[in-house]
Amino acid sequence: MSTENSKIVDLDRFEALAAAGEIDTVVCAAPDPYGRLVGKRLTLQAFRTLCLDGTGVNASSFVFAVDLEMNPLDLPVSNAENGWVDIRLVPDLRTMRRIPWEPTSLMVICDAYEGGSDALLEVAPRTILRRQVELAKEQGIAFKFASELEFFVAALSPAEAWQAEYRNLRMLSDYRSDYQVLQGGRDEWFIRQIRNLMPEFGISVESSKPEWGLGQQEITLDYCETLEMADRHVLFKHGIKELAQRNDLTVTFMAKPKIDEVGSSCHLHVSMWDAESGAALSWGDADQPMAPRFGSFVAGQLESALDLGLLFAPTVNSYKRYQPDQFAGTAIALGFDNRSCAFRLVGSGSSFRVENRIPGADVNPYYAFSATIAAGLAGIEAGLPTPSAFQGNAWDEESLEVMSTSLHESVDRFGQSKVARRAFGDDVFEHLHASAAAELRAFESGAVTDWETKRYFERA
Repeated sequence: MSTENSKIVDLDRFEALAAAGEIDTVVCAAPDPYGRLVGKRLTLQAFRTLCLDGTGVNASSFVFAVDLEMNPLDLPVSNAENGWVDIRLVPDLRTMRRIPWEPTSLMVICDAYEGGSDALLEVAPRTILRRQVELAKEQGIAFKFASELEFFVAALSPAEAWQAEYRNLRMLSDYRSDYQVLQGGRDEWFIRQIRNLMPEFGISVESSKPEWGLGQQEITLDYCETLEMADRHVLFKHGIKELAQRNDLTVTFMAKPKIDEVGSSCHLHVSMWDAESGAALSWGDADQPMAPRFGSFVAGQLESALDLGLLFAPTVNSYKRYQPDQFAGTAIALGFDNRSCAFRLVGSGSSFRVENRIPGADVNPYYAFSATIAAGLAGIEAGLPTPSAFQGNAWDEESLEVMSTSLHESVDRFGQSKVARRAFGDDVFEHLHASAAAELRAFESGAVTDWETKRYFERA
């Protein structure tokens, strides 16, 4: 499958659109540690001056060292001592595209560079993934990924949902309708906007369907090269939130919006390819489906799933999704088309791939793809044997390891991971670990939950 994107706007097309008066704004955006887009909106002249003729758009480094509330975390990359020093956002012109719901605007994904040099900012999510892609290429390997994202849709505007403190929201469906074409028809007025406009945004969509939860949807994206897939993932989430707001709807990609409701996953599909020839490397033959090198790659996934789990489950809420018998990837096992296993082999021939069912919809794809590659390369380097496929219900097999059940456990395991430290380097490793530890502290010592109030207010 070609990864050429016909919706990318090159510089000749940019100038033609500008001359015709069809565009007046360029959104320069970089993915932050939570998979959100941060950046600036530029006039056409400013884009030419700063980005095409200059060195990029200045921004504070603090955008890579904040929590979700935008509170600075005082990390080495950005703190009071260095004055929250500026970095440069430099557009990757291979990602520039029109915004279908903002017809006079373009958007371009940016890489983050250090302010005073031509060095990439090592802790930026896009840089972290670039480094893993480069390490794989040195071994003659490339990967293609696809994201399967689930999300919930509430039938009121974001402002109304905020005022309601996200409680007792009316959802887009009234009863469970997984795969139901009737509910799909009722939702079509909104979902068809996603299916039709996302390809215009340069994001190829395979299919859509109602999911099991009330108001829950699943959209499957076509696979492509690693970095482009991560970019498409964050652009897709951003686009859905934009479209929802324009339709007086609210979307959440929380892993577990309600404890008595199913969670939202982000199943990650990955296949292995020859970096030079583009030949598929995953498939062996009908007798031994996993080619030996791919078998070692998959074995590395199993070996490091818990140590790198932080990059698949990044929030306190992520772990509420790991409930028994709810199709979350809790049992660390490999199966052929077996949804009770954390890792599921699907397809055949050039379509043969492994699906990681551990991540929730709150995952940062740059981190998750990086963890996938790092674990797999470690498995290849160690020459791990091709793992055998588990048969039966993995959730009932007590001998299997299970996914960490709390952010606390994942932070501890990541902090001791030799694979993570070696793959990412000391500075990036410490940055990721410190950021997650700060999120954990904010929850453990900075919040009183509804559960605590209900349980202890009168009876304690």
